[in-house]
Amino acid sequence: MKAKNFSEHALLQTKIAVLRDKKTPSPLFAKTLNEISVILCALIGAEIDTVKTTVITPLMRTGALKQKRPVVFVPILRAGLGMLDGFLSLMPGAAVGHVGVERDHATLKPRFYYYKTPPLKGADVWVLDPMLATGGSLDFALAKLKAHMPHALRAVSVIASPEGIAHVEKEHPDVKLYTAVVDNKLNAKGYIMPGLGDAGDRYFNT
Repeated sequence: MKAKNFSEHALLQTKIAVLRDKKTPSPLFAKTLNEISVILCALIGAEIDTVKTTVITPLMRTGALKQKRPVVFVPILRAGLGMLDGFLSLMPGAAVGHVGVERDHATLKPRFYYYKTPPLKGADVWVLDPMLATGGSLDFALAKLKAHMPHALRAVSVIASPEGIAHVEKEHPDVKLYTAVVDNKLNAKGYIMPGLGDAGDRYFNT
């Protein structure tokens, strides 16, 4: 499924400029990533399946909508944790799982080290990872999650490379991809250009 990007969203792009700036201190970086995550959650949340219900207002009973399926957020450790609070602020009833995948900087291949999720069968699962670079880590995480038979999978990034998008689209054509912006390319070390550096290091000030 073709990735959906929000590169024309003016407010998102002004906040991404803050993330890109190497002078942005870690506390402001974390705050801005949280704000971006709230916006992304609102945009993507417009697509969730709903069912009709009713509520009683102070004046009368009226029709309303509620989520059709449970939602599970799965940040890819560790940088994905920087997106989690923003998503939970709009969908506080969502459950949370974690997948630990790190890149081997010599081979650029993903290396798995942790997996813990609530039951996923029949749920809408949203995978959170700020940087979609080579696509290897996301590919690995999605394959693990699919084994637990969720109803649907979404993958959300802030900045993505064309190479990473192409890789995930090829391996997981059934997964909906979203990103705030698509950057130019990867460099020889597998970093997104122009990118913003290492999102986890900048978020956690390490």
